[in-house]
Amino acid sequence: MLSRWMVFALVLFLLFSCAKITEEKRAQLAVESYTEGMRAFANRDYKRAKEKLKDSLKYIENLTPSQIKEAKMVLAESYYLDKDYVNAVVYLEDFLFNYPEARESEKVYYLLIDSYMKVAPDAHRDQSYTYVAIDRAKDFLNKYSESAYKDRVLEILDKAEKKLASYEYLVGRFYEDYGFYYSASLRYRDLLINYPEQVSQAEVFYRYIKSLLLVEKQAEKRKRVYRNWIEEAKKSLKEAKTEEDKQAVEKRIAFFDQQIKRWDILAKESKEEGLRLMQRYKELYGENTYYKELERLTKR
Repeated sequence: MLSRWMVFALVLFLLFSCAKITEEKRAQLAVESYTEGMRAFANRDYKRAKEKLKDSLKYIENLTPSQIKEAKMVLAESYYLDKDYVNAVVYLEDFLFNYPEARESEKVYYLLIDSYMKVAPDAHRDQSYTYVAIDRAKDFLNKYSESAYKDRVLEILDKAEKKLASYEYLVGRFYEDYGFYYSASLRYRDLLINYPEQVSQAEVFYRYIKSLLLVEKQAEKRKRVYRNWIEEAKKSLKEAKTEEDKQAVEKRIAFFDQQIKRWDILAKESKEEGLRLMQRYKELYGENTYYKELERLTKR
């Protein structure tokens, strides 16, 4: 029969043996997964490449620094080539964070910019990713001014700016169609300033002037609302039971009065600006259909 010490020694031997085997197995899995992943990528099997390279990075301590960098690079590119652009952004950003000065970073940066643009939705929806793509593209052009990817990045930048112009135009049309003429005028003005090459200037300039002339109409509606609120507040003023309640109502009335005055100023200044710009429009585009529509607005 084995003594207690012999049993204890046997258990320790088995534990250390298992640990050694486990560590060896991890090293084996790391190298095998890395090799299979790189082979799959070379064979354009991007799904398997992603699977095996992710497996290899689970045992990252058993890979060399060079293998780790290459695995991260190829994994990111596999997502891009497999058209999984959301995950491509994640892994491309990770590579640039860890290897900002690597030789491969120039290509990775281009793939990242393109991925952001491919993730960005159409012009009818939020353009947060488009803004990121533009920022990244400008940074790329500053950093890699002589890059072989320069022309492609410029194409993406142009596409992104056209999409933003379309988005801003649609927002302006929404405000215009629903009677928010002051907000519409601001959108159209920004379009003319920021995206003059991406829009029809004759049309957007017309809509800018039209919106300025119609701020007066929006102002009348807003003032009616504030006047009604003032009447309601005056009624509640009579019912105020404490001096504190009375002061609160009076402050509310004073605020509504300020808003009425504000809309008076906006309407006056917008109309004056619209009439002034009509002359400029005529000089640029003549008495076209848009100009004649503006004339009709001023005669109503």
